[in-house]
Amino acid sequence: MKPGFREIVSCFILLLLISCLQLGRFLLPEPAKKELLSQRQMKTDLTVLVKQLQQHSAFLVLDPDIESRLEKRLQRLKQEYRDSIAINRFTAEVNKLLGELKDPGVRVSQTALPSGVLPLRLKPMEDKWLALNDKDEPLQNDTPFISHIDGLPISHWQKIANHFLPPEQRNSVQMQMPWLQQLDLLRREMGLRVKDEVLLTLYGADLQPQNIEVKVPQQFLSAPLSILASWQQLAPEIALFTLTDLNAIETDPQLQQDLLRAMSHHILVLDLRHAHGFSDSLLQFLGNYQDGLSSQPLGYGRYRRSPQLRRDFLRPLHFEPLTQFAPFPPVQAALDNQPQPNLSHWYARPIPKLVAATVPDSGRLVLLIGPDCRQECEWIAYAAKRWRRALLVGEPTRGDLGRLHHFTLPASGLKLSISASLGYDGYGQLLSGIGTEPDLQLPTDAPLQWQGLLSLISPEQRLRKPTDAQSELALPNTQLSSATPSSAARQH
Repeated sequence: MKPGFREIVSCFILLLLISCLQLGRFLLPEPAKKELLSQRQMKTDLTVLVKQLQQHSAFLVLDPDIESRLEKRLQRLKQEYRDSIAINRFTAEVNKLLGELKDPGVRVSQTALPSGVLPLRLKPMEDKWLALNDKDEPLQNDTPFISHIDGLPISHWQKIANHFLPPEQRNSVQMQMPWLQQLDLLRREMGLRVKDEVLLTLYGADLQPQNIEVKVPQQFLSAPLSILASWQQLAPEIALFTLTDLNAIETDPQLQQDLLRAMSHHILVLDLRHAHGFSDSLLQFLGNYQDGLSSQPLGYGRYRRSPQLRRDFLRPLHFEPLTQFAPFPPVQAALDNQPQPNLSHWYARPIPKLVAATVPDSGRLVLLIGPDCRQECEWIAYAAKRWRRALLVGEPTRGDLGRLHHFTLPASGLKLSISASLGYDGYGQLLSGIGTEPDLQLPTDAPLQWQGLLSLISPEQRLRKPTDAQSELALPNTQLSSATPSSAARQH
């Protein structure tokens, strides 16, 4: 029986009513953000957190004592916060809790509630600290340096910031910086009174301290990073190529052409200090700097066993089953001697096929790395460390090589990520959480002294030994100002 006119009109009116109700949802005011968690809610979130770690964290299986340490921290939290806990405080406590994992893949994010932050940007300068405004200029020209905050030396604030960092990161100023900005959080951690002003002690060349009181903002936005050209000419035979999104090299033909042009120089300075992404396209280009390809895998990997995971869990990270390879007997023995029932069978990462590129016979690669060199960038740094024609400059990487597992805590809404897999080097030794050391260590939180870096390169385009040039890089040379962009500036 076909529907009549009345039925069609009734159905249309019903659909119109449903659409109006859906649109009406946008007119309702957003619910107020939750500022406190009850102890029951906190316990619920902590229970979910521990369960997720037990089921999915690859780093949890590396330390047999970690679960007992986590349990002690949980008990302390439940005893300390018997009634309720502020969301911001709970976020900080979760950070401290996850620090026990020593997992560089840990991420904690939420829509943060308003909280007082430092009304300036701290910048280390040798043994001093600059106090900069939102334009990255000195807060006061006559007294550009800062020694105390609320009457306490900055070294003490650094010590408190370390509470929120894993042990291996506590000597890294770069890792401390985000926590040093969280003024009210650190005040509460020290038991200081939270107030609307902060006392800053500034000084200049005459070393005479000057105290100023500044209002504490809820947010401090520093000047954005300047846009860098894809590649620049530093000298007639030296090119600088900067890249932050490794996935872009796979999909951007113009970027590939820029890279090929840069590689045609005798020296390529490749800045990957802030690079991330999973594409292996860049490594396919850079493999041309390697003298002879090996049939052995680049590295190995395993993931945390879980009923929800398929055997191809590591395929997005370019891993294949180990049965397709024939590792050298000592390497195979090293793999066999690491039984871990909570981890998967071994997988191997093959050396990627090369993309044809014109690299001069005397061509050299200078790779700039640092703690923000993550994911595929870690494999590039590890591979280049073993190339005779490459030199690594910067700071050690963190070993952030794993595929991440994401989850959300129900009561607080915290979004968390942890490493669900581990990466191992070509000898079967753990690489995750350890990273790669540069040949020359230079701080990555300050502009590079290009003249000092270029002094590493002899007129014959040879790279000098690190010990020969360490002192030259430390000289206070000015940044090279004659670099001329040779492609359109872009930001990745």
